Amino acid sequence: MRIHPTAVLHPSLELPPDLEVGPYAILDQDVGLAPGIRIGPFSHVYPGVRLEAGVRLEDGVILGNAPQDMKYRGEKTGVRIGAGTHLREYVTVNRGTAASGWTTVGSHCLIMAYTHVAHDCHLEDQAIVANGVHMGGHVRIGKAAVISGMTGIHQYVVIGAGAFIGGGLRVDKDVLPFSKALGDPLRYAGLNEMGLSKSGLPAGTGADLKAFYRGLFRDGKEATLAKAEALGSGAINLVLKDFFGSQKRGVLMRPSGGIE
Repeated sequence: MRIHPTAVLHPSLELPPDLEVGPYAILDQDVGLAPGIRIGPFSHVYPGVRLEAGVRLEDGVILGNAPQDMKYRGEKTGVRIGAGTHLREYVTVNRGTAASGWTTVGSHCLIMAYTHVAHDCHLEDQAIVANGVHMGGHVRIGKAAVISGMTGIHQYVVIGAGAFIGGGLRVDKDVLPFSKALGDPLRYAGLNEMGLSKSGLPAGTGADLKAFYRGLFRDGKEATLAKAEALGSGAINLVLKDFFGSQKRGVLMRPSGGIE
C-alpha cells in the first residue's frame, strides 16, 4: 500500500493492500475500493462511489459530487466505475439522482482529460471518450462507442454501440449503433466499419445494417422495426432492440440526397 502522507482517507474505509493514493487526494466515507486501484494527486472521491478492480484516476479527478440538477434534494445516490477503466486528468463524474440512483461508467473505458459525465449517465464497457467532451444528464453511451474531443452531448441522448462521433460537434439526436455521426449540423454519415470490425459480429452484419437503415430512412421507425425480425435473433438484433427501446431524442437521420 502506498498512501502519500498528505492524502486524507476516512478512517472507516476498508483499504485493499495494493492501493495507491497520491498527494492531497481525498477519499470520503462510504467509498468502495477493490484491488489494484490507483488514485492520483488532488483527486476527490465523495461518499457513495464504488471503484472496481484496476481503476486508475489521474490528477484532479472528482467522482460523486452532487449533480447539477435543480431537482436533486440530497437523496443517497452514487457512482460506479467499472474494472480496468482509466479516467484521465480533471475528469468529473456527478452522482445520480432519484431518477436512476447511479451514474455508471463500464469496464475498460478510457475517459480523457477534462471530460464531464453528468448525473444519471450510463457508459457501457469499452467506451472511449476523448478530451473535453461534456454530457448533459441521462446520456447513454453504448459498448465500444467512440466520442471525439470537444463534443457536447444533449441530455437524454442515446449513442448506440460501436458508434463514432466526430470532434467539436453538438449531439442532440440519438445516434444509431455502428454508425458515424459527422458534420455541422450533425448528420448520419454511414456505417462505422472500424467499430463493426472490432465487434466480433458475424460477416454480413454490415450489409444487414445498411439495408435496415435504408428502410429506416425511407419508411420511418415503426414500419422498419416491424420488419426487423428479418435480421434474426442474433447479437445485432439485440443491439438494435436495446437501442430503440431506450432512445428518446429522435434518431439522427442522413441528409436528403443520402449517404450510405
